[in-house]
Amino acid sequence: MATIVEEQAILEEEPLAAEKQTSPKSAPPTPRLTFEDASKLAGGRLFELIQGRMVFKMPDDQHADAQGRLGGELYIYFKTNPIGVVRPEFMLRLWAENPYEGRMPDLSVILNENLKEERYGSLRPDSKIQGSGAGRAPDLAIEIVSRDDRWTDLFEKAALYLENGSRVVWIVDPYQKGIMIVTSGERRWLTDTLTCSELLPGFSVDLKDIFAWPAVSKQGA
Repeated sequence: MATIVEEQAILEEEPLAAEKQTSPKSAPPTPRLTFEDASKLAGGRLFELIQGRMVFKMPDDQHADAQGRLGGELYIYFKTNPIGVVRPEFMLRLWAENPYEGRMPDLSVILNENLKEERYGSLRPDSKIQGSGAGRAPDLAIEIVSRDDRWTDLFEKAALYLENGSRVVWIVDPYQKGIMIVTSGERRWLTDTLTCSELLPGFSVDLKDIFAWPAVSKQGA
C-alpha cells in the first residue's frame, strides 16, 4: 500500500514540478536598422538594406570576373559615346519615407539626361551634395548572379528597379553563361550577342568576352 501511495504522490507532484520549470524565453526580435545605422555598422563593406536587415554583398570569383568585364565594356562604350556613365555598386535610396530600405545593383547605367545626383541614392545619406531623399533606379540596372542567389529574389529586384525608373534590367549569369533581359513587357534569355538599342545605340558585345577569358600562354611554349 505504501508503494501505491508513494507512486500516487509522485504522480501528483510531477505536474507541480513541471509548473515550476520556467519555459525558455524566446529571443527578442532583432531591431530593424535604419540606413544611417547600417552605414555606420558596415565599416565600409558593401551591403543592401532589406526591411531593416543588413545583407552584405559577397561576390564570388565568377561574379567578380563577369562584373569587371561587363563594366569594362560599358566604360569603353561611354568613352567613345559620351551619353551616360556606368557606376559599380551604387547605392539606391528609393523610398524617402522608408529609412529601412536600400538597394545596390552590381552595375548602374545612367544616361546624361537623368544624371542628376539629387535624384539618386547615396552611401552618404547626410550629404547635401549627393542627396538623401527618394531617388530613381538607373536607366539600366545590372545584377550579377552569385552561387547563393535565388532567381525569385533576382526577379523581385528587377521588378523593383522597373517600378522606380529603370527601363531595362540585365541579370547576368556567369554559371549558365547567359543574360536574362527583363523589361516591363518581357523576359528574354541571351547566350550570344548583347545589345541594348533602346538605351545604348551601337553597343554590342559577344558574351564569350564576358564569360570567358583567353588562357595565359606559358612562356617558351
